[in-house]
Amino acid sequence: MPKIIVTEEQWIELGMELFAAGGAEALVIESMAQKLACSKSSFYWYFSNRQAFIRRIVERWRERTTHQVIAASEQPIRAEEKVAALLMQMFSVTRKGDFLFYLRKLAGVDPAYREKLDEVEQARMDYARSLFMQLGMDNEEAGGKAWLLYHYYLGWYERHKLLLVTDEDVQHHMESIRKRLNLS
Repeated sequence: MPKIIVTEEQWIELGMELFAAGGAEALVIESMAQKLACSKSSFYWYFSNRQAFIRRIVERWRERTTHQVIAASEQPIRAEEKVAALLMQMFSVTRKGDFLFYLRKLAGVDPAYREKLDEVEQARMDYARSLFMQLGMDNEEAGGKAWLLYHYYLGWYERHKLLLVTDEDVQHHMESIRKRLNLS
């Protein structure tokens, strides 16, 4: 039987999928090795232990859901277009499991994950605040609206995470939030 080489990226992708579906409890190394059709030793080639693996998964999630969203929102030139791009990124993502729920659960028992979650959420709100300031708002108004936008998003995501969201739904939410925050 040929030796199957599994990459670190494959482990992380599977880990993210399983974490989003069942949290840290779903990250059973032996089961993951079976899904990847490899030996458990492949896991230890890349990660010293399960905790190191979880840290890598959380870091990858942070990169994808925060830094890449911000980078995609930065493509347009005008502040109004950046806000529209950010809203589109925020409200188009559903059906990816519940990574954030399980990260919050983990953050409730481990201060290191609480700190990481706080950093992610603050970075998201800081970015929105900076966009609102580019629209001419002062720091206080922009910060308040960024806080409202982020918390609206959290509720929206919780309500829609298992649904297929149509382009019309996304447009509706984007228009609704623009009106409520006086962004249009």
